[in-house]
Formats: sequence, structure tokens, C-alpha cells
Amino acid sequence: MSTGPRHMAGRSQRTWPQRVAISGGVLLTILCLVAAGLLSYVYWATGRFARANLTLDSAGRNEPRNYLIIGSDSRENVDPNDPQAGAFLGPGEPAGKRSDTILLVRIDPINGTVQMLSFPRDLWVPIADTGKNDRINAAYGRGRQVLVDTIRKDFGVTVNNYIEVDFRGFKDLVNALGGVPMYFDTAMRDANTGLDVGQPGCVTLDGDQALAFARSRHLQFKDGKGRWQDDPTGDLGRITRQQIFVRKALHKAMSVGLLTDPKTFFELLSVATKSVTIDQTLDRGDLNALRVRFEKLQPDQIQSYSLPVRNHVTNGGASVLLLDEAEAQATLDIFRGKDPGELSERAVSVNVLNGTGKQGQAHDVGQALSAVGFDVGPAGNAAATARTLIRYAPGSEQAADLLARHLTSGAVEVVDQALAANHLTLVTGADFTTVMQTPRPTTTTTTVAGSGATPADGAVPPMVSSSTTTTVVGITPGEAPPGVDC
Repeated sequence: MSTGPRHMAGRSQRTWPQRVAISGGVLLTILCLVAAGLLSYVYWATGRFARANLTLDSAGRNEPRNYLIIGSDSRENVDPNDPQAGAFLGPGEPAGKRSDTILLVRIDPINGTVQMLSFPRDLWVPIADTGKNDRINAAYGRGRQVLVDTIRKDFGVTVNNYIEVDFRGFKDLVNALGGVPMYFDTAMRDANTGLDVGQPGCVTLDGDQALAFARSRHLQFKDGKGRWQDDPTGDLGRITRQQIFVRKALHKAMSVGLLTDPKTFFELLSVATKSVTIDQTLDRGDLNALRVRFEKLQPDQIQSYSLPVRNHVTNGGASVLLLDEAEAQATLDIFRGKDPGELSERAVSVNVLNGTGKQGQAHDVGQALSAVGFDVGPAGNAAATARTLIRYAPGSEQAADLLARHLTSGAVEVVDQALAANHLTLVTGADFTTVMQTPRPTTTTTTVAGSGATPADGAVPPMVSSSTTTTVVGITPGEAPPGVDC
């Protein structure tokens, strides 16, 4: 017998650690190739999202961003024979395109925070393209850009990106996840949407029931005596329930890994490319950064807010909601990028007096200040002055400083005992130039605790754990008792 085979056999002999190392290397190579193929598919698929060409506010990669997220109940993809059609079209609602859910989500990559603000769809506001008041969800019916502009103008916030999900896609996304588990401490139902949770306990909501839950405005629940009771909070209660569901769904969706659960991952990706519309500025890097940020997100790490509103009946007899402007400012300031304790322009009243004699100057300056958010009173005249003056009441130094930082010329700040708190008098002087949309920064600086340095471009710091600040309105599912994990 030839010795050739024996020589070959001798060269191929390996110790078991060597064989494991080689096998591991082959396996790792295969996994890398599979991962590369999967990532190539993902890269290709994310380019298939429908795009909305919108005028938006710009923000750097490491700057906070406000994402306007819309849940659309467009009837384009709804089967009228669907038993859950009531979840799309309620009694008395006109057919057409409506924004059923409006969320503003602020993500701060430096602080690692995620904050969510809901807008009631019956909120009565000026619509951007007409200036006439209507329900805020009617702005979407006039076009996505109209809704974006309405949000920006009425609430003084920036909108950096836009994401829209139609509710048919919402159902499919939930089904692709295998449902979203929630704990119900009592039975709940809604005949209008089809919600039917017959018994308390852990319930996994499928697409139909998840949609029925998220859209429920006529919720009924069983009290301690087993009797059905109505939740009278309507749209406000629905907003709270939506926020709870969004946190639960996000938590489950972001636990789906590309390699650990590729089947579910690709189902989600397939549904998303069919039912999600994003703005033209969101690139693949942005989408991946969002995925990374939410990947390890816990539900209680999203801070949720609701706007303070009150019931109102219009001259036409419509039941709507009016914003409580004063109460809302602290919440809106969070999404404006301001410290909650920082004074906002809307909280400051200004009377403008012309101290130069230039025709119409006080009126023009008043209009400019009104455009940036100040509450401006009637214009008037004053004695000529070389320097621009701001008169303020004792204790209103912060208001005077805010106004001065909006003036390119600056101003001399003078205490005036006759003025009320946060009521200012601006006297334009010979040095007056223009009003700036964005105020100069204060001379003091704020250091974020534990932040060290600004992350490099693309770096994602860990999420900051914080308690949820959801304003609980209406009846919601309870928390699971100790030892019960849904």
C-alpha cells in the first residue's frame, strides 16, 4: 500500500482544541457571511420605505430631535367587510384620511432620554394653511405639510423628522410580533372598536384586539362588584392607553434580533416597508441609530406627557378640546429643548414703545416679537432715547433677560415698580436693529451630570433610567402583581 495516504492522514491529525478552533472559525465565517447577506437585504429593504417630501427643521446627528409620528386611519387599505372595520371608522365619522394618533417623540442622544407627547385629535387649534380653527386631526386631511406646520406654529416646537404608520400596517406589525402581552386587572370592552377582554390576567393582544384597544374611546370596564361601567374620559383616556401600549410594543419589537429571530425580523421589515412612510431626510444611518437606541429600551424609560385641556363647545355646536395655554407651557418647553423651569416667551407680555420717531417702528417690532412667541400689547410712542430700554418689575429679571437676548442690539434693563410680574415695556432706541427668532444663549452653562464629553458621531450612550411621567387619565390596564410576568 502506498504511503501517500498515511502521510496525508498524519498531516491532518489535530488535537481536539485545534479541531474546535478550526470548526469555530468556519462557523464564524459562515455567520459573518450570513450576517453580511442579511444586512445587505436590510440595507436594500430600508430604501423601499415610502417617502414624504416635507419642509422640516434641521438638527445635527448628535443634537436632540423631535419625531412627529402619525397613526393614520386612512381607509385606502381597509376592507369594508372586515369585522374590525369599526376600529377604523366610528359611528358618524366621515370617510377619508384622518390622523387618528399624533405623537411628538423627542430623542436626546447626549442625555439618552426619550420623551413622548400626545396631541388629542379633537384639540381645537388654528390650521396652518387657513388660520381658521378646526380639530387638529383635520390638518392631516389637508396634507402632511399642513399638519407639520400646524404643530410647529401652534405649539412652538421644531419638527425634525416625520414617520407615519397606517393602521392596517399597525395590525400586521403586531401580528408579526406574535401579539403584545399586557396585564389587565379587570375585564374591558368597547362595542365600537370590537375590544373584548373578558377576564382579568395576562392577555396577548393580537393585531385586531391591539388596534381595538389603542382606538377605544367608549371603553367599558367591570367594577369591583362585576358590573360594567363606562369610562367617561373619551379621547383623553384613549391617549393614555395608547402611550402604555406603545411602550409595551416597542419593548417587544426591539427585542427581536436580526440573527436571534430572523423570521420575525424579516416579517417586521416586510410589513414596515409596506405600511410606513418616512420623510425624505431619514437615511439608513438614521434608521439604524433609532434601532440601536430602542434596542435595549425598557418601557419605563420613556417619559410620557399629555397636554392639559378642557371641554369646549364651538359656535357650531361641536364638542372639542381647548388647550390650557398657561398650564401647557412647562410640558411644551421640554419638547422645545428648554429646561422645565426656564421662562418661555409665551409667559411674557411686552408693550412696545417707539423711542426713535421712525414711523411704524413700534408696530413692526411688536409683530416680530409676537412671531417668536411673546404676548404683545398695543404699540405706542415714548420720548426719544439713544439706548433701547427694557422696563421690568422687581423679580422679573429672567423675563427681561429673555427679551434682551432676542434683540440684536441688546438693551438696558431698568426696574419699574409700576409694572406687573413678567409684564415688560420695550422702548426702542437709536441703537435698535432687529429681533432674532432664536435668543442668544445665556452666559451660564449647564453640564449634564455624568456626560463627560460629547459622544462621537454615531455613538449612542446608554439610556437614562427614569420614572414614567404619564398623566394617567381614564381607565387603563393595571400593573402585573409581583411574581407575574406577562
